[in-house]
Amino acid sequence: MKYSRLHIEKSLCRSESHANVPVDLENDKDQHVATENVKIKRGKISLIKKYLVDYTANSNLHGLKYIGEKERTSVEKIFWLFMFTCCVVLCAGLIRKVWIKWNETPVIVSFAENSTPVWQIPYPAVTVCFETKAQKTKFSFTEYYHLYNNESTYQNLTEEERILFEDVSLVCDDHLAPANGRKISLGNVTVENLKELSPNISEFFFGCKWKDIPKDNCSDLFLPIITEEGLCYTFNTMGAEELFRVENLNTDYNYLEYSNRTEDQTWSLETGYLPNTPLETYPHRGSGYGAKAGLTFLLKAKTNELDYLCKGPVQGFKILLHNPAELPRLSQQYFRSPLSQEVVVAVKPKMMTTSEGLKPYDPTRRQCYFPSERYLRYFKVYTQANCEMECLTNFTYARCECVHFGMPHGPNMAVCNAGSVACIKKAQMELVTADIENRITNEVHNDTLDEARRVAAECRCLPACTSIEYEAETSQADYDWKAIYGAYNLPIPEEDNDVLYARVMIFFKEAQFITSRRSELYGQTDFLANCGGLLGLFMGFSILSLAEIIYFLSLRLFCLLWQRRQNKKRNLEKSNKYGNQGPDKIKQLYSD
Repeated sequence: MKYSRLHIEKSLCRSESHANVPVDLENDKDQHVATENVKIKRGKISLIKKYLVDYTANSNLHGLKYIGEKERTSVEKIFWLFMFTCCVVLCAGLIRKVWIKWNETPVIVSFAENSTPVWQIPYPAVTVCFETKAQKTKFSFTEYYHLYNNESTYQNLTEEERILFEDVSLVCDDHLAPANGRKISLGNVTVENLKELSPNISEFFFGCKWKDIPKDNCSDLFLPIITEEGLCYTFNTMGAEELFRVENLNTDYNYLEYSNRTEDQTWSLETGYLPNTPLETYPHRGSGYGAKAGLTFLLKAKTNELDYLCKGPVQGFKILLHNPAELPRLSQQYFRSPLSQEVVVAVKPKMMTTSEGLKPYDPTRRQCYFPSERYLRYFKVYTQANCEMECLTNFTYARCECVHFGMPHGPNMAVCNAGSVACIKKAQMELVTADIENRITNEVHNDTLDEARRVAAECRCLPACTSIEYEAETSQADYDWKAIYGAYNLPIPEEDNDVLYARVMIFFKEAQFITSRRSELYGQTDFLANCGGLLGLFMGFSILSLAEIIYFLSLRLFCLLWQRRQNKKRNLEKSNKYGNQGPDKIKQLYSD
């Protein structure tokens, strides 16, 4: 009985153990999967750690090898990690400063290595305007001013007299223009009236000399030009076809009344005179310095023709020296040649050029425009003065719905008259204010601006990358022409008793001048050299260090991953090989 009972218990235990085999196998599987996941995670961490240690041990960056060496203590590793981090941060800060300087001020202005002779640049354009806008014997502005502004006499004026007064008031002081006058006028009629009332060139000039050679007629040198000051006369200004985009201008009247001076274009602002250009060309070029190599002209005015109301008590002439490729604005800048005075003008050119290396830069960074970068609607040649004139035209039209007759404008733009003078003046001041405000805020939101403000925001009239200016040093003395007649015992002609003269001499002060030049403060090579020097100083970094980083992040990483994949593949094949035999053995074991 005992044997049989014991046998039964053993049999039951064996049966129970057989019954629990699938459960134990399932638990073993879960534990095995969890263990494998832990091993995979630890393997990845170990692989990354091994990869970083491999890089630090082989990198040529200073200090990194001490961080990855196994024999180093934790204190040493922390010290070198701290030092390396400090060097990286400090180096990055210094490189940021270099980049800001390169980005914000990439241009340096310096003097050219060699001086430039004056014969390589054009002689300055000279524009002369008479302060008396209407000859008193033709139209007395003072007399008609009182008649026009008196209610009792205003009605006695004819329509023609009112029109003449309003037209002349356009070129007189702003406060004299009648506010109740016409807002709009026919541009050609206004210009023709001013031409008719102004002194012609024979009444304006008495004599002229160019390079110490007298000219029979000053019209060989000076030609009429329409400006904001009315009818003036200019010397050495480019022809209309070379200066203006004639196809975009109004056709009511011509600003420059000639077009045959520059048939063979030999000079441009960007490139200068063409090679092998003769000395005598147009625009005229300087041939030396001193009075005998310059321009001399004698101006005259009759005392009974002077009008002291239109332009105030100072009579004489306004003169402006300017670039031959610019339209003069004598309402803004000029020097004066008083009557009975001789004015001697010594000219010093100021020329600015720009290196070709700055062409890839944005114009706002280099602070200038190359000719192909800025299109002007009315001018063929870009200069800052031409851009500002065109901008003023567009802004005035947007504010007043008309423009001054002296502003280049399109065929669809109306010409302002006396009733719009206050608006023109206000627009000029508003444009200056708007430009300053845009520069201060440095933010322009065109969507929220009206038409005029949008025009002002789009001006951005930077200097031309090649520019020429002429500085004038003036001196003057009394010009007593009657004393000359007395010295030669010559009688003074009766018709000249009321004539006043003014003589002007303009010449280059020196035979050479120093040109200024814009060039790169930091070129790409300089910037790279500065950055490389800082990286080498702080971390021992070089181009090979960069190649090393790229190698460890690409080729080396790819090779390690490929090698690990191959090892996994081999291990899987081995596990599959032995895994197929395991279940049979287990079945055989439990079946027994």
